[in-house]
Amino acid sequence: MNGVRRVGLLVVALIWSASACRSGAPTSAAPSPSVEPTSPSPPTNAPGPAPTEPPSAAPATSAPSSDTTTAAVVATAESLAAEITRAERGIRDPAADAAAVAEFGRRQQLAYRLLARHPELDAAVAALVPADLAAAFGHNVAARVAVVEHAAGRTPAPLPDTLPAWSIVEPRSIDELLADYHEAESRTGVPWQYLAAINLVETRMGRISGASPDGAVGPMQFLPSTFARCCEGDPLDPHDAIIAAGVYLASAGAPGDLHAALYAYNPNDGYVAQVTEYAENLVADPLAYRGYHAWQVFVSSSAGTIRLPVGYAATEPVDAAAYAAAHPDDVVG
Repeated sequence: MNGVRRVGLLVVALIWSASACRSGAPTSAAPSPSVEPTSPSPPTNAPGPAPTEPPSAAPATSAPSSDTTTAAVVATAESLAAEITRAERGIRDPAADAAAVAEFGRRQQLAYRLLARHPELDAAVAALVPADLAAAFGHNVAARVAVVEHAAGRTPAPLPDTLPAWSIVEPRSIDELLADYHEAESRTGVPWQYLAAINLVETRMGRISGASPDGAVGPMQFLPSTFARCCEGDPLDPHDAIIAAGVYLASAGAPGDLHAALYAYNPNDGYVAQVTEYAENLVADPLAYRGYHAWQVFVSSSAGTIRLPVGYAATEPVDAAAYAAAHPDDVVG
């Protein structure tokens, strides 16, 4: 079944993820927010020895800082390992309330973004991350490395002078989305973790509301024509879109051949690898979803990397330099 659309992330937001462009592929049509591209570095799926205690990590139950930048984290292996450890532990802390978990998730994303700017520190940070978090660290770094490696050799597109015509909205709650993923799995056999990973990469769990350059829409980025052929309901509705993604992937070979199904969804090897890394992290530890649910929207522009907060709304492209000047706290690089 083909027809979703494809572009996985917008080139303007190309950073954590990248997509290919082939008419007829299901989704990936939309923006995949993220971090700036970085030079390739070897994957760290198998981090080296780690200390038994997190390096300088505060207790997971302590209230995290509300900073939305990485200004407080120095780009050293020790500082990054401590921040990643603190955030990963906080996400999994049963005593942390919803607000604290969300803040730990945001800090997790920012720490991995900072590490992405310094890939030369990957191995050193891996050696300092505690053994119980090594797998999660490896998957998150490998997701970034996969995109960078698949983009190697391509001439990078110039950074845009405008920000996208999107609206950034609150996603559905963790419990609501998990219920939708599990329903889709029960109906189609597609593991819920892969549906969640697609939702993360495509629109940050539905935060991005807006069409892709190809016209793909909704939280799972379907071309309306593809959705009409394969699925039922409304592609803008999170529940309907998630069920539809399961239906589409099942028609393309999932769960027996998830790689082929993901490639049909978005024919880009970097995209497939990225989604797979996030999904396998969720397979290993479902609590990792609590962090991903909090990840914010970042886009790259000629004025820097800019965070688009909930409440951002534009019906036309926005001048990036003017926005950055008016919202300096949202400029993160």
